[in-house]
Amino acid sequence: MRANEITEILDRPISREPLARDVARLAYVGKDGTPRNVPIAFTWNGSEVVMCTTKNALKLPALRENPMVALTIDTEVHPPKILLIRGRAERERV
Repeated sequence: MRANEITEILDRPISREPLARDVARLAYVGKDGTPRNVPIAFTWNGSEVVMCTTKNALKLPALRENPMVALTIDTEVHPPKILLIRGRAERERV
């Protein structure tokens, strides 16, 4: 998908409730080659999902080696509203 198509989907009303949450689950491949799925705080700034972590987090070396990730954001109501995002993580030190 192109960036404008992704933004269009994430701007839809059905995506707003999950994107308003503050915790998601980040899936990535660990340095040892095994899958990982960890809770992580995030925010949607209107064009990017922004996450933060500590500078010594074990996921950082793994993401440098393989930046492909999956993100699951869901609601606690039943039936849950679930947003699944796959893509390439980009790192920025602040």
